[in-house]
Amino acid sequence: AATIALTQTDIKRVLAYSTLSQLGYMFAALGTGAFIPAIFHLVTHGFFKGLLFLGSGSVIHAVHEEQDMDRMGGLRRKIRVTHITMLVGSLAIAGIPPLAGFWSKDELLAESFKFGFPWVWAIGVGVSLLTAFYMFRLMGKTFYGPSNVDPHVEPKIHESPPSMTGPLILLAIPSIFIGILLGFPPESGPIHTLLEPVFHGAEETLALPHEPYTVFGLDGILLGVSVAVAVIGMVAGWRLFGFFRLAPRTQTVRTLTDRLRMPYRVSKNKWYFDELNDLLFVRIGGLVARGLWWFDVHVIDGAVNGVAAATQSSGRGLRHIQTGRVQNYALGIAGGLLLMAIGYLVVAR
Repeated sequence: AATIALTQTDIKRVLAYSTLSQLGYMFAALGTGAFIPAIFHLVTHGFFKGLLFLGSGSVIHAVHEEQDMDRMGGLRRKIRVTHITMLVGSLAIAGIPPLAGFWSKDELLAESFKFGFPWVWAIGVGVSLLTAFYMFRLMGKTFYGPSNVDPHVEPKIHESPPSMTGPLILLAIPSIFIGILLGFPPESGPIHTLLEPVFHGAEETLALPHEPYTVFGLDGILLGVSVAVAVIGMVAGWRLFGFFRLAPRTQTVRTLTDRLRMPYRVSKNKWYFDELNDLLFVRIGGLVARGLWWFDVHVIDGAVNGVAAATQSSGRGLRHIQTGRVQNYALGIAGGLLLMAIGYLVVAR
């Protein structure tokens, strides 16, 4: 999902695929036994992702329902509150200290490593790089660099009303502080105290190691690597897509896109999941449905209708016997009695 978010131009789609990526963090942590960090990240993520989605709504409102980031740019001076709050959300989801995402995401990754899953940690660190990059790509395309807004719309751009900016501010505050309030000291903060009784049995069953947190030991190294990678992704986003007075490098982006044409296409087309769904569920599912329809109409309904048709045919045949003449009925009775007598004599012998 993080690789898909790298190339999307719809601001809401970037955040939607980002959400899938962050949920991947949580499920990966649950799979490694890092139960409390997974819940911790769920809590912090709720604040800064809610902030980012509401912020994107404020941006869309400002540019008259436009969602394509390629038709934005330079909005930071016109929607300042939205810009600052979304910057806070972007820093938080990137895991930049001391914001909320830093405390939960890095603890999640560190415990995955310590519980014997270094490959999960490595993938998580890679996703951290991508997350920081695509979030500051979003920020650059939306708020920095030259304006690409429709000339007819640009004079009408304005900040959202307090009913929209108020919730942004209210969510920006916990996006900064909720991580340290719930997660400090690391691995023994209030959220750990709260959830420890809930997951104690599962942790005992899995025999998970419980080593003290060491800032200058393994924990500090893992934390430092994760933060450094996030900073690299963030700076790369700044350099390519702009940040405040730092101009975007549009030509460099085009060159990279041309050189990485195949990965770019795969990402832009969402790993062709839509086409795969169309093949598996629409086309093949349609063939199966049509086959079942044929079986239902020609076999099941055919059997039922065949019984009815046979009954009607036999009825029409027997109807010819019903002439209404007594002589014919008497002749029929006599013939029947004669046949019965012959049958009796044959059997009796």
